Amino acid sequence: MIPLQEDLVKLVSKFAIFSGISVDMLTTIFAYLKPELLHYSADSYIIKQNEKITGLGIVIHGKASIIKENFTGKCILFKEFQRGDCFGIRAIFSQQTNWPISVVAKIDCTVMFLSRAKIAGNKNTFLGLEQLLRNMLMLVSKNVCFLHRKLEYFALKSLRKKICMYLLEQYESKGEKTFTLSLNRNELADFLYVSRPALSKEISRMRDENIIDFYHTSITLRNVDILKEILECPD
Repeated sequence: MIPLQEDLVKLVSKFAIFSGISVDMLTTIFAYLKPELLHYSADSYIIKQNEKITGLGIVIHGKASIIKENFTGKCILFKEFQRGDCFGIRAIFSQQTNWPISVVAKIDCTVMFLSRAKIAGNKNTFLGLEQLLRNMLMLVSKNVCFLHRKLEYFALKSLRKKICMYLLEQYESKGEKTFTLSLNRNELADFLYVSRPALSKEISRMRDENIIDFYHTSITLRNVDILKEILECPD
């Protein structure tokens, strides 16, 4: 269900991209930008790689994933988005004309699109633009940090090290040795850029060695020190 304009403004005013912008100011901004709201069913494309870039996307409801598809059809899962997250900031300010990635709805989604021409046009200006651009710069900085983290995964040669790094990050984030993964097995394989069978086999080996235990998407770290030792061990 797509929210009414007044409810929509109140909802998105809490999003990071509109931080520091009042509801009244946001109403004025939307009157100029005329955002487009589109609904997507689960597993459908929100953006297809190589499509023309027309605007910045903001997830209003649901969850979505950014994927990169290579020439063989293999997908790399780059990032997942939920309510309040946005995609395409760097793209709309670049000289690219087409999307370098695809965005797929993980579940039913409602996405708001803001016009590239009205935000990034050289001669365009409107009240609230300065704060909006400042927020975008902050989000771009966060994305750069995320991409650096992604490169660290690609730099690891062994699958076991990739798994250890991911599990240790989850452990540090959640503060518990037992936690539920946000990615299912297929999604985790795409995120680590490995095959699903190889991932499952390695996780099973680690369970047999009493390093971890798992049930569906729930993971228990039985020996955090060993995970760290594996990650620190030279290739």
